[in-house]
Amino acid sequence: MAEQNGGPIAEKQSGPAKQPRFTITSIAAYSVAVLGIVLIAVSGMYIYSKSRSGSDIAEFVYSIPDESLDSHLGIEAEAPQRQPLTDDDQPIPLELKSPDVAQFANLYPGNLLNPKYWSEPEWAGSDSFGGPSIPEDFIPILSTDLFRDFDPTSNATRMRIPAINVNSTVSELNIIDLGDQKSYETPNNTVGHIPETSLPGQQGNGWFFAHLESFAAREGNIFRHLPEISELIKQDPVDVYLETPDAEFIYRVTGTTQIHQDDLKLSSTNDAQITLVTCWPPRVYDYRVLVDATLIAYRPI
Repeated sequence: MAEQNGGPIAEKQSGPAKQPRFTITSIAAYSVAVLGIVLIAVSGMYIYSKSRSGSDIAEFVYSIPDESLDSHLGIEAEAPQRQPLTDDDQPIPLELKSPDVAQFANLYPGNLLNPKYWSEPEWAGSDSFGGPSIPEDFIPILSTDLFRDFDPTSNATRMRIPAINVNSTVSELNIIDLGDQKSYETPNNTVGHIPETSLPGQQGNGWFFAHLESFAAREGNIFRHLPEISELIKQDPVDVYLETPDAEFIYRVTGTTQIHQDDLKLSSTNDAQITLVTCWPPRVYDYRVLVDATLIAYRPI
């Protein structure tokens, strides 16, 4: 104890210096731990997805039944010819007293109700009976017909699929020379068309690719809802609109499938069709979901 001006004063005690709450070493250790947990989680998700890859093929394999394909495409089948009844074939008159259901007609107008809502009419939407029809400004056409008013030789510039909210530009994919083999470039935030395949309106099969998702390359996810078409066409037709500088074409989906990437081969057809392709499943992408559609209508622009 020291004295100043005749009085004692206390000396300041010097205790241990306070250490910073987080040091560089501790921050680095925490960062490594967090990164390790993230890598383990990502690896676990990938391994799980890989183990299930291809196990859901049956969910994506569906085609419109042959007996209903014509009506699905808007092709009216000829009504069978009925033989006139003779005097001996006249039916016996039968009187039936039907219940009075007129009072319920306005409550559940079944003749205007889309079949997919019949089980739950109270939750019915506004979809018309039988699904979308061909717009009035479009000209119905068979996929085997040849155009006479113009020659469809233009590249597609835009694709719309209202059922899954697709509205995208279309670009021709370039061919990349890899030395011992060739490949197509990946579509970058657009729908890519394979240049050697048919153009909109032409006989044959046109092939169009887009990403399901593209986190690393940031090339878009235009076809993220394309796999949902497998279920949608079981309830209503799904139409694909392809636009060129000369015309707009409507293709109606007829079937979907899923195959391994190694089994994917470009093919053609005798009529006018298109095939849409995206990768599957998420995070693995070793399978491809294919959606086939047939030309049903067009309108010159």
